[in-house]
Amino acid sequence: MEDIKKYQKAEKTKKTREELQAIPWYYDGLEKLCDRIHPKKQYLKISDIKEVSPDTKLFRFVSAKSNQPLASFRAGQYIGFIVEINGVRTSRPYSLVSSPNQVAYYELGIRKKEGGFVSPYLINNAKIGDIFEATDPMGNLYYNSIFHGKDLVFIAGGCGITPFISMLRDVSERLLPLKINLIFGCLTEKDIIFRDLLEELQSRRPNIQINYVLSEPESDWKGECGFITKEIIQKFIGSIKQKYFYIVGNRPMYQFIDQELAAMGIPRHRILYEAFGVPDDITKVMGWSSDIDPSKKVKVTLKYRQLNTEKTIEFEAYCAEPLLNSIERQKLTNLEINNGCRSGECALCRTKMDNGKVFIPPNVTIREIDSDYGFIHPCISYPLTDLHIDLTSI
Repeated sequence: MEDIKKYQKAEKTKKTREELQAIPWYYDGLEKLCDRIHPKKQYLKISDIKEVSPDTKLFRFVSAKSNQPLASFRAGQYIGFIVEINGVRTSRPYSLVSSPNQVAYYELGIRKKEGGFVSPYLINNAKIGDIFEATDPMGNLYYNSIFHGKDLVFIAGGCGITPFISMLRDVSERLLPLKINLIFGCLTEKDIIFRDLLEELQSRRPNIQINYVLSEPESDWKGECGFITKEIIQKFIGSIKQKYFYIVGNRPMYQFIDQELAAMGIPRHRILYEAFGVPDDITKVMGWSSDIDPSKKVKVTLKYRQLNTEKTIEFEAYCAEPLLNSIERQKLTNLEINNGCRSGECALCRTKMDNGKVFIPPNVTIREIDSDYGFIHPCISYPLTDLHIDLTSI
């Protein structure tokens, strides 16, 4: 009995000590390690801005919090960059151009998109010292040594060069035994962003070959002209045997390159595309009915939770605009639908649709279980009828 009393007293003393003793600042358990690798949010401060072309700027970011290092990433990945413009809180995915071996800062190459919402704001207004929120690095466009082999072909269109900059830097810095042939398509010679860096890498690394194709060249251009056809690809890469292809550009480019690679006999499992992004004009996407008036508005009923209280709001949304854009414009306080890719790939924005009908581009992959239980990705879903959306179940 005496031993039992001693044991109980020891347990009580231990419990009291654990309750009073603060966890040391240097403690790094598994949970903190997970937060370090995959933080829910990152806070980034602009430390430098450089103009790389008339419509493109290179932004360098450091961590805005001294106790939160930047999350690590794989070369080729992107971050969801969050901004607030005139009260509208939204995000856009931007590929990291910095090397994953550089842990002190991130770099993003952002081109001004005509008619865009976020990129013109950043190009015209962002300044050194500004702080923004971002997701952790995401995306599936990165090198996999098991499946991709050692002979790689990068095909980039315009600002689609950005993830390849990071990948080429990584290959060069780590002296990876990979053969890389980059085919970079642009409108004019002035649009070849990061040209100095690309040619510097080529001059130092014989395993890296850089080729340019201009669709609207000046008369003194000596290189290839036109689109990136199967003939041009064949000329640059030679044999297609054992080669793996990475494609990054806009949607029309993807459709064209897809046909060219198919004509060359490249199997689909040897091609990796970056997330497609939102179409510039959804009415031109295969599957969109000509009977649908793009200016038509539908009623959206949105149920959400605020401070443990369920609320409902009704608003109108355009058929030809992604549902997430319409929701963000409502400027609902303390309501944010997590998102990253704006392409339906990351599934962060998966949302319950109780009833209604939406259009989803045919190349967007939705998980079968989401379809079965009525979940949609509002970032790439276009409302065709009145909808009822329930945000209280996510």
